[in-house]
Amino acid sequence: MKIVVTSDLHYDIARSVEPTRELADEICALSADALLLLGDAAGRDVGILRDCLHLFDRFAGRKFFVSGNHELWACPGESSLYRLEELVPAVCREADFWPLDIESANMDGVGLVGTVGWYDYSFRSEWLGLPLRFYEHKIAPGAAARIKGFGHLLKQTADIPEDAYSYGARWMDGAYAILGMSDTSFCDYLLERFRGHLASEAARSRKIVVAMHHLPFMELVPTSQDPTFAFASAFMGSELFGRALLAEPKVGYVLCGHSHRAMGVRKEHLICLNVGCTYVQKRYDILEV
Repeated sequence: MKIVVTSDLHYDIARSVEPTRELADEICALSADALLLLGDAAGRDVGILRDCLHLFDRFAGRKFFVSGNHELWACPGESSLYRLEELVPAVCREADFWPLDIESANMDGVGLVGTVGWYDYSFRSEWLGLPLRFYEHKIAPGAAARIKGFGHLLKQTADIPEDAYSYGARWMDGAYAILGMSDTSFCDYLLERFRGHLASEAARSRKIVVAMHHLPFMELVPTSQDPTFAFASAFMGSELFGRALLAEPKVGYVLCGHSHRAMGVRKEHLICLNVGCTYVQKRYDILEV
């Protein structure tokens, strides 16, 4: 079985539009059994997501989708959970994509299990020395000092490193991902479903391929001494998903995106691949199972 994998097309970003169209044309010309899109195809505008998915209308095999954090960015009056469980799956089905976040699939004995994944700050860069509250609000001290509404994070100063006031990063999920719960609770919510899908496919599959947006292992997180990028490592994924993967021996491959960095690692019985699309350079991998 031949599976084509890509991610992070960001079709709502101007500089990503033409590279995405070129990539889609190339993928549609391939002879493959399945296509996996691993999230961040677009952002808040589901019309743009719909347009992106329809770029692959000519692909002859089955098509599957998992959401990214950008698909969960909510418009006024929406919640991210509504987008994950209702709105995005509806758009996927209209475009003949199977929403793996909602339901796993099976192709000739190969199980396909997918999840957006999420983060619980277990991948944060400890050397920054930032208190947890800054990760919970997804903003570094320098940005909190200049942006209205975050002054309460700075009322206690004894636990803030002196040089941290020069860290000006902000993770924009904090503004647009409306979860209705903490990040750790959202991780737990997603993990319960993910484990259920893994168990279902393990009962009927000879092998399982997992499609994720966020990263399941620290080894896949790009390292950097730049505080901006180091701050972002906290939002790359969660080690809890990695533990769930290692606990299921039928999982052979884990495919992910999110970091915009092409990487591959082996973890015990798992081969883990990150597609590594950037905003201007789009690419795909071909997996033969």
